[in-house]
Amino acid sequence: MTYQLHPYQTNLVNKTRQSLATGHKAVLIVSPAGSGKSVVIAEIARMATEKGGHVMFMVHRRELVEQIMQTFIADDINLQHCTIMTVGKIIHRMERLPKPTLIITDESHHALAKTYQKIYEHYPDVARVGFTATPWRMSGKGFTSVYDDMIVGPEVQWLIENHYLADYTYYAPTLIDSDKLKRSSTGDYTQASMNDAIKEPKIFGDVLAHYKRLTEGRQAIVYAHSVEASMQVAEMFKAAGISAAHADAKTPQRERDSIMRDFKAGKIRILCNVDLISEGFNVPDVGVIIMLRPTASLVLYIQQAMRGMRYEPGKHAIIIDHVGNVMRFGPPRMPRADQWTLYDRKKKKRSGTPGPAIKTCPKCFAIVPAATTVCKLCGYVWETAETEDLEVDKTVKLGKLEESRFMVADYQKTHWAQKEPREAKNYTELRKIANARGYKPGWAYFQAKNLGLLKTK
Repeated sequence: MTYQLHPYQTNLVNKTRQSLATGHKAVLIVSPAGSGKSVVIAEIARMATEKGGHVMFMVHRRELVEQIMQTFIADDINLQHCTIMTVGKIIHRMERLPKPTLIITDESHHALAKTYQKIYEHYPDVARVGFTATPWRMSGKGFTSVYDDMIVGPEVQWLIENHYLADYTYYAPTLIDSDKLKRSSTGDYTQASMNDAIKEPKIFGDVLAHYKRLTEGRQAIVYAHSVEASMQVAEMFKAAGISAAHADAKTPQRERDSIMRDFKAGKIRILCNVDLISEGFNVPDVGVIIMLRPTASLVLYIQQAMRGMRYEPGKHAIIIDHVGNVMRFGPPRMPRADQWTLYDRKKKKRSGTPGPAIKTCPKCFAIVPAATTVCKLCGYVWETAETEDLEVDKTVKLGKLEESRFMVADYQKTHWAQKEPREAKNYTELRKIANARGYKPGWAYFQAKNLGLLKTK
């Protein structure tokens, strides 16, 4: 029994066939994480094999190979007409493998790597179709050396509104010192700087507290910045009586497979990992993502943040971002189609990644658009004078988003950020609250005057 595609998936398939029929040799399909691209891959493979062709499917991880094989079997595809392997295996077997009539590459943002290039060069006359949620390289390098056409699927917000992706609430209780993060030659943050920014032991206790407060009882995937940190988080959850496990790329294969089976069966509630469960990892029942891995990579951010958004009726995902990634890239539902291109991008020179035009609600600490006058989360109303005194970053627009779609709950870790103005004993304490929340000194003066805390002669 073959899959019944959703209309937007059928549209992607038809546009791809049309593109190849009109002379393009290599087409890149862009569709958001969790939008069911494996089903689209299977449909294209089924059509090719039914016409007598041979499909070569390649990807960089063994888990993804096993996953697509199950999808092909479920779609009644004859595997005798398919080569399904990792790029590492294909590169050593090209002389012995059947020549394909179509090459399908998953996670095609990796396609500029030398291994992929050698395979493409070995089959110069074979049509190619690639899939990715994020056609983006940190180097700014484009994909014109691999693909000559690009087809972009629907935006994340449309998929949410039409019940193809789960909606979510995004919390950003940032627990690290982002000023300590430094980039490496590859563009992402160095391991040393991440260690430096996330070195406080208290952080892990806060992770547990936020999980209990916001999502207790639900399964969660934790993305840590190092193996040591991932293990520490797993042990912390277990010490609190919550079943947890750690896995990374060096975990023995048999042990890793056992952990994945137990997690999918619900025997493990918290799965901690280091950049392992990002691309193509399919756990439909998991709706909680805990981010402890700061990144300067849009690709990695999207893959990890959206990993809990696969649709199920009644599902509402929770994303808890402890490392400020949302302030670098914006929320998952942010429109991005106009950013995707096959061509090189000009790298912008800037110190850090500027954030959105925002301010913090003094009552619930939700981060809201700068123009907000009433907090949609708690109902707090800004007074005119108070609004004028807020420290607001107006350097970047995240796209035309309704305020209700943009909200990010930001529960500050600092002692003073959590205090109400009426709890302050004097003007000095009001200044500490203002500093913790990022307000200008004028806010503290305004509050002190209203509370009668200003000294008078």
